[in-house]
Amino acid sequence: MKRKRWRPAALLFCLLLFFGTLPAVPSFGDAVTDTITISVGYFGWTEDQYVEKVTYHWTELDDLYGGVLPTHEEIYSYYSGNRGTQGGRTYLVAARGFYIRDLLEYAGIDFNSIASIDFFTQDQKYGAYRSFTKQALLDQPRYYFPNLAANEETGEQYPYDGDNIWNGATTVEAMLALEDYTEWDVSGTEFEELYNPDMLSPNCRFHLFFGQTDPTEASTSSAAKYCYKLHITFSGKPVLTTAESNLEMKVGSAHKIEIGVDAEDGLLNDYVRNNIQWSSSDDSIVSVAEDGTLTVNGTGDAQITASFGDSSVSVNVHVADDETPPEEQAAPVVNPDDGSGDGSGTGGNGSGSGSGGANGSSGRASAGNASNGNSSLSALNRPNQTQSNTALNNTAALDKDAQVVQVPKKAMYRLSPELLAGQKPGDPDVEEASGGEMEDDSEQLVLNPEEKPDRAPLVGGGFCGAFLGGFMYERFRFRRLLQEKKV
Repeated sequence: MKRKRWRPAALLFCLLLFFGTLPAVPSFGDAVTDTITISVGYFGWTEDQYVEKVTYHWTELDDLYGGVLPTHEEIYSYYSGNRGTQGGRTYLVAARGFYIRDLLEYAGIDFNSIASIDFFTQDQKYGAYRSFTKQALLDQPRYYFPNLAANEETGEQYPYDGDNIWNGATTVEAMLALEDYTEWDVSGTEFEELYNPDMLSPNCRFHLFFGQTDPTEASTSSAAKYCYKLHITFSGKPVLTTAESNLEMKVGSAHKIEIGVDAEDGLLNDYVRNNIQWSSSDDSIVSVAEDGTLTVNGTGDAQITASFGDSSVSVNVHVADDETPPEEQAAPVVNPDDGSGDGSGTGGNGSGSGSGGANGSSGRASAGNASNGNSSLSALNRPNQTQSNTALNNTAALDKDAQVVQVPKKAMYRLSPELLAGQKPGDPDVEEASGGEMEDDSEQLVLNPEEKPDRAPLVGGGFCGAFLGGFMYERFRFRRLLQEKKV
């Protein structure tokens, strides 16, 4: 019996079918990032609340490819720390990239307002891979230690040249590397001897490097690779303001409160303004909508509050009763004929003497229009058309050059009984001196002097005519004398 032989083509087909069913395994370069995003926010914000400010492709930033940021080539040293039986290790890096400080300034970040920076990486599924305060990452000095060495078994540090670990230490800036090369368990001096720029690779772009504050700082795990996003957290909080601290409203009316926002970035101004939370201390008096529009529902006082996080501003609202209060009753009128007595009075627009008093008492009375002792005081206190006509007709003793005119809706004041009885002096045209209250719909009689023609143009014209006549006469006379001289 013949054995079946697998043909090479059939065997190849089976192999392709088998491997085609296996799950795909990402290659090392799949996590490499081409863009870096910068977002801004405040303490206490969730990750999705941060506002994206800018996103750059690496070619926009790399000056070797026409980008806007200068790139630098640096060497960084790290120490892994004493790990017990695993000992301690040194970690050396050569990197080419741009300084984080330059990136943030180019993005328009208010550098002095930064509180912290979070670095998000492609290989970290949730949250930031590493967070630094601005002071720790960018403000305090960081160093490269070429003389740093460590025992691989015990982790004990020692100087490579046998003198001092700080020998040759240089300050370095925090960097996002576009390409880098790393080596374990060597000193910086050894690393510099074996390294050349051709070893640089972009396989970990963007790679965070920042050096050490001192030789014992163990921070190898913080050198985050595959960075794709930076969260900038600002110190402080946005400030909310409004020009309307107190409002007077009526039932049924509406009004929209405008809120000003002062944040560390213009994008945050808009975000905060669009996410303000509104509340009312009493919705039965004033309710408020999501856009800050007030609706008055009843009388009383309420406080409207606009808030965002820990920031807030309040507006006091007073709602008055919309009903118009009834007119006050007129003061009692004193009839001068009700009693006997001798009195004389002076008025605001005339003077006279007459027989009369208040309930039989004698005194001095002030009146608006008094003539020959027959003026009607009641006409001043009852502002109706009949009384006004009475006062208009009672003008016999007025100056012949004056005329009485009626001024509608001019405020006057009721006279108190004490003033009418002559018990105290007063003036009906002055609130404090009238002894009464203002009549809102009163009409007042005033004396206006008779209008006289303006004679100024006539006098001026006369002077001009006289001057011109004299000038012409003298000219004629001068010419005549000249003619006579010639003859």
